[in-house]
Amino acid sequence: MANEKEILNKKLLGIISSMEEQGLVNPRFRMIRTLKESNGPFFFAELIPTFCSDTRTTIRELIRILEKPVVDFHILEELCMKIKGASSCIGAHQIALASGDLFRAVTDKCKERCVVAVDAIKHEFMRLNERLDAVLQLEQKILSHR
Repeated sequence: MANEKEILNKKLLGIISSMEEQGLVNPRFRMIRTLKESNGPFFFAELIPTFCSDTRTTIRELIRILEKPVVDFHILEELCMKIKGASSCIGAHQIALASGDLFRAVTDKCKERCVVAVDAIKHEFMRLNERLDAVLQLEQKILSHR
């Protein structure tokens, strides 16, 4: 009979597969998890909260800038690249796509489209964040069975 750690691993891989099927993440996310073998067992469990915290902060900054009467598109572009890079790096597919929409709106200097794109990023982050919480809880349980 499979031990509890194997059961937890299968459950976690099932959640990741479901996230891939929904388009929330791409295969890079699964690959990032395997990096814990070379970067230490806590790599993946530490990466998720860092990504979530950084993304929340960046979204708040994007919203703050767009609430100003005069939008600084240069700063918006920098924040857009930050969130697009982070989401691409971890495999957060839908956030990366929404960030591409934001980049095009920033390039066109269209505040209204920027607002719509940031709303989409926020929405996609909230969808992903729920699933990342479940992934993180399982990963922590797996780590406790070392």
